[in-house]
Amino acid sequence: MSDKLTYFEKRLTRELEDIETKIQGLEDERRALSRQLAKARAEREGLKFTTRKNSANRVLAENAILQTLRESKSAVSTQVLFREARLTNFDLKETTFRSYLHRMKKRGDIRTSGGVGYWEIAHLQSSDDTERPRA
Repeated sequence: MSDKLTYFEKRLTRELEDIETKIQGLEDERRALSRQLAKARAEREGLKFTTRKNSANRVLAENAILQTLRESKSAVSTQVLFREARLTNFDLKETTFRSYLHRMKKRGDIRTSGGVGYWEIAHLQSSDDTERPRA
């Protein structure tokens, strides 16, 4: 620091540096808690088999998307689905989320409904549609 700074300026600069250090510590703690939460969700949902972190995050987000669509009586907007998926991974980027939607659409899990930006389950299963042997 320059010797020309007043005592007040030096004190404010130190306080800002302290706040930045605290913010960094809180962000580190948030990331650690987010990883622990993802691990707990993966274990609860039986995703221990996934070997890559991104695979577990993707499966959790896809499950959240499907659950939201199953619970909805009408088509659901992309933004609502994104908010639900972010509850599984706080660091989820919108571009990554859109790639999940594209992958799910390509697989036939979901389809667009009623216009751009709205989604629904591609095949609704009733309780009678359980796996049965084919004759």
